[in-house]
Amino acid sequence: MVSMTESELGRVLLTHRGVQWIIGTKDDPYALLLRAAGDDPHQLGELIRERGPLYWSSAEAWVTAHHEVAAAALGDRRLSLRHPDADAPAADNEGGQREPMPWEVPALREILPFDEVFLTAGRADCARMRELLQPLLGARALERWRPAVERAQRRALTAAGTEFDLRADVADPFAADVVRELLGVPEEDRDRFAALCRGAAGVLDAMVCSPHLRTARELLTAVEGMRSLLTDLIARRRERPGDDLVSALLTATHDDEVRLVCMLLALVGPELSGTLFCDAVAALLDHPAPWRSLCENPDVAPAVVEETLRYAPPVRLVPLYAHEDLALAGTAVAAGSQVVVAVEAAHRDSAVHAEPSAFDPLRERGREHLAFPEVLPTSLLAPLVRLQAESGLRVLAAEAPGVRRTGPVLRRLRSGVTGAVLELPLAR
Repeated sequence: MVSMTESELGRVLLTHRGVQWIIGTKDDPYALLLRAAGDDPHQLGELIRERGPLYWSSAEAWVTAHHEVAAAALGDRRLSLRHPDADAPAADNEGGQREPMPWEVPALREILPFDEVFLTAGRADCARMRELLQPLLGARALERWRPAVERAQRRALTAAGTEFDLRADVADPFAADVVRELLGVPEEDRDRFAALCRGAAGVLDAMVCSPHLRTARELLTAVEGMRSLLTDLIARRRERPGDDLVSALLTATHDDEVRLVCMLLALVGPELSGTLFCDAVAALLDHPAPWRSLCENPDVAPAVVEETLRYAPPVRLVPLYAHEDLALAGTAVAAGSQVVVAVEAAHRDSAVHAEPSAFDPLRERGREHLAFPEVLPTSLLAPLVRLQAESGLRVLAAEAPGVRRTGPVLRRLRSGVTGAVLELPLAR
């Protein structure tokens, strides 16, 4: 990662934002998604699909919102989340590392700490980590944590009172507390851990949308603080193992890899879980029949979660890079090119889903949704994210069946990837 002063960081972020704003004036739907201003993202998704199976955007990327092409891109091993040049330092004529010229603007991946949160891992690293985590964080392994997850949700809901913001008062504290207990972070570090989780809330969006300087500073501070907290925890667990994920991972791999996966869990897991849970509740309150069904039968919760993953996935844009020349949807894609999968828009492809814009947890499951493709490091978190969202819905339906919305849903600015709910005011 390029080291920068605050003024240098602000200049680079502002330059990126300016470029994204300018290309958004060219009537390019993907460029408008990147701009993440006031445009309707669902309408932009339709416009992307109207451009054809794969179109060249003025944002210098190939873009698709066709489900078939999206699935093919996500499954193509020649396309990876990791940039081809990520591990190759620039060299001068003498073979050393070259200083960038004053007019050169580094990419977001070069100035923000995505590597330290395992977010730019390649396919091989994701596959290796998946094999390592399956016995510990797979759906079956997590079942023993379900009672603790539901207790954490009840604590958060009780503490929230009768009028509350679902995101700030329930979803975020609940998600952070579950991960804290899973990792074995001590109770005395609860507030510090939760604050660091909140500080990293925009990390996924920053991968494609240039953040505010304040957001970038909070992200950098959160990554540094969480790294320090986890380094201390790993050292303690090396000396005295416990019944927690960190201790279990230390029996299977080295400290640096344990810290990487724990950073992903701590700084990305709560964001995904909180976003999915809030979007599920928002959709249910907009559709009274599925909400009544959930209140009458908590076993509907998994179907609600799966439909929310289709209807409003917590990762809506996936930027991939071609590591060699390839053909996609009959189009030649050169090595080094970016291919962006508009996941949410692909989920609303009428060629795959009947009435794709309708929220229907009971719809027949045909083609799998693309919310957690194996190419993404976030797929490692899928079982935990599902468990937290399901448990949250069960507890909310049981404890507050008469819950109602008291204000509009507000979404975080520049959240082109997550579309994250910022505020969802509710009352029992």
